Amino acid sequence: MSESEELPSRLSIDSGVILAYYLGEDLGRIAQEYVFDAEGKDILHSRLCIAELFYIICRRRGSKMADEYTRAYLNAEYSRLANSDAVDMAAGAYKCERTISLADCYVIATAKLQHATAVFARHENDLDEEIRRKPFDVSILFLEDLRK
Repeated sequence: MSESEELPSRLSIDSGVILAYYLGEDLGRIAQEYVFDAEGKDILHSRLCIAELFYIICRRRGSKMADEYTRAYLNAEYSRLANSDAVDMAAGAYKCERTISLADCYVIATAKLQHATAVFARHENDLDEEIRRKPFDVSILFLEDLRK
């Protein structure tokens, strides 16, 4: 399948989506099929997403590999930067109210301001808890829920 009916056309992605794809994780095929290779997707990322991508690869495979993978991702132009003071302030507001990571706040803030869906690779306890406690004002999806 080259087009996804499960995911909307505008997506704000977490670094976990990119990592699954580039590091060959089991969710990488799903990320490729439903996000990166899917037709008609407008994929967005924040600066914090790229920093997180770099440092996680750096910790796992070293700084040279992190530099190569991060540059390759940016050069491929799979997604575009959604960077603004408004995103920073919205992310800060989420962080003030919620017990989730700042990186997750940026994914959700980007989704909100860009009228997109926030996409994470996997469920995380803190994010799931916050969703149960008080639903977010944007749609949130997890790639692991698309497993067949």
